[in-house]
Order: sequence, then structure tokens, then C-alpha cells
Amino acid sequence: MTANPHAGGARPPDLGKRRLIARFRRSQDGAAAIEFGIVALPFLGLLLAIFELAMMFWTNEVLEESLSKASRRLLTGEAAGRYVSSDPAVNAAAFRNDICAETSMPMIDCSRLHVDVKVFSDFGSARNLGSPMNGGVLDTSGFGYVTPQPKQIAVVRAVLEYKLLFMGWAAPELVNIGADRRGLVASVAFRAEPYVAQPAGGSGT
Repeated sequence: MTANPHAGGARPPDLGKRRLIARFRRSQDGAAAIEFGIVALPFLGLLLAIFELAMMFWTNEVLEESLSKASRRLLTGEAAGRYVSSDPAVNAAAFRNDICAETSMPMIDCSRLHVDVKVFSDFGSARNLGSPMNGGVLDTSGFGYVTPQPKQIAVVRAVLEYKLLFMGWAAPELVNIGADRRGLVASVAFRAEPYVAQPAGGSGT
């Protein structure tokens, strides 16, 4: 008579392995941690992208407000006695520094800010200004500084080279002036007041 190898309650080796695999499949321990690990990276990336997009729009608003405040010196004639260098580049740099000084928060990198002040005889001529951003490149070769005289039309532009940390790869359409950079533009147009020109060192009224 042949002895039964499974007599006495002994389990076949294959049966034990199958039961172990079945228990592993049914187990839910650690599933939440694994699922969180799968979605955490894209979720955090989305949060960072939203934060950077909000900061970009906020910086643009700050730039526009600062430019508007600093441009009042051009509007009222104060600039005629404030920016008195014979070198337009020096006057442009001084005006740029005044824009940066008007910011309520240190959100503008003044070393990456470019300004352009032009005067025109009428508002129709002022419409012919082209964009300084063409073909993915920021071209400021046409930028300059001219102090508006009484009743002259002035167009003031400021372009900030804004560095994108996350959105440069997440939304490449936002990049318009080179790798991971976007040009933020603020502008204002006005007719200078009929101020009385003052000697150098004086101020307009």
C-alpha cells in the first residue's frame, strides 16, 4: 500500500504559494501611499505653475503701476529739471531707477528693465510703434529717451525680462524672448501739461 504524501494535513508546496499570492492581491495596506506617490509629482507641478503664473501677472501689474507713477514726472514737466544729462542713456537709466523706486515690493529686477520714451506731434503718429519682441528675441535697439516738452505727445514703454522657473517647460508658448524668459510690457501715453520750462536743476509746475 502506497503512503499518501499529503496525509496528516500537510499542504502541497504549490498551494501555499498560491494562497500567499492571493493574500498579497487582496491586501490594501499602503495603497493610499502608493497612489499619492503617483499623483503627487504632477499635482505639485501644477501648484507651482499656478503660483508662478500668478506671480507673473502680479509683477506685470506692479510694473504698470510703477511706470504710471514715475511717468508723472514727464507729464508735469518735473523731468525737464530732473533728467538733465546730455546723454540720453544716462537719463533713461535715471528714469528706470525711478520706476524701480516706485515699486511697493521688490518684484522688479532693475537690471533687466528697459525703458523707452518717445515724443510725437499727434496721437496718430504714436500708433506706429512696433513691438520690441520679434521672432523670440527682445530688440531694444530702437529704445531711447526724449524729455517731453509742453503739450507734446509722449509714449513711455517699459519691458521687463521676466525669468520663468516652471512655466518655461510647462507652457512654452509663454516664452517670447529666449530660453525660459518672457517680456512683460507696460506702457502709457499722454499729452504733457503746458508747464513752464525751468532751468536745469529747477522743476516744472
